[in-house]
Amino acid sequence: MSSIAVLGEERNILGFRPFGVDVYFYHEDNENIDVWFNSVVKKDYKLIIITENIAVKVKEQIDVLWEKELPVVLTIRGLGETSRVAYEHLRSLVIKAIGTDIFKET
Repeated sequence: MSSIAVLGEERNILGFRPFGVDVYFYHEDNENIDVWFNSVVKKDYKLIIITENIAVKVKEQIDVLWEKELPVVLTIRGLGETSRVAYEHLRSLVIKAIGTDIFKET
């Protein structure tokens, strides 16, 4: 088992599989997204990479994980329409790490 999981829609994350990470596809017709996400989190990954379309749907669970040391949850852009979740997440991680907003426009 890898210490990295990638979660999202198949068309967005299939390319991660050759790198030896665990890939979890979400299909809306298969199961409840909260149950699916929590089942992945319970596997004790160190890093969870998640597409922003999925991250928006499990935002409350991700917010809880951000308060913990592990797993680190990294949101990435998917294909199609975006909501800037990935950008805002990265921005908040940088502020938390260095104590200042380097993304702030002057």
